[in-house]
Amino acid sequence: MVGTANNRRTIYTKKAIREAFLHLLELKEVEKITVKEITDLADINRGTFYKYYKDTFDLLQKIEEEILSDLLGQIQLNDQPMEYWLTALLEKIEDSPEVRILVLGNNTRTLLIPLLERIKPKTFKHFLQFFPEATTDEMELYLAYFVEGSVGLITRWLKDYKTMSAQKVCSLLLSVYRTEIY
Repeated sequence: MVGTANNRRTIYTKKAIREAFLHLLELKEVEKITVKEITDLADINRGTFYKYYKDTFDLLQKIEEEILSDLLGQIQLNDQPMEYWLTALLEKIEDSPEVRILVLGNNTRTLLIPLLERIKPKTFKHFLQFFPEATTDEMELYLAYFVEGSVGLITRWLKDYKTMSAQKVCSLLLSVYRTEIY
């Protein structure tokens, strides 16, 4: 039925918009992508785009939210060791062309930061083991370092070290956080 949120035509149209946007994101920064470019590439009219999205940033946000939900739904953040779920997360990132495009094609790197922020409560428990004497404020700073440093390392891995395994990247991340620097 036309106009229904999940009918085949709506799904097809949203997929075409998404693919066009991601293709453009590989070529240029999100700030420079126009609705006209997306609609031309997706072979739809602008009105159709605006039926689903306010602008390119709204489209980006909705794609990121969907990917974040999928990624977090696929990994188990229960009481597994940090190595287990961090490796699983890195493998999902490594195997997803969409995630790589969003990480590498978007200078603001908005996808990794919310992803790592969402796993922060789980990470907090593990960091208590690494830094048992840390105050709450110190722990927040350690976690900020973990998030920002992880974003940089993961971005660099996807860009320049594609042959390195997710397990090796996880090992590198964890070795940095387990090392006391004097």
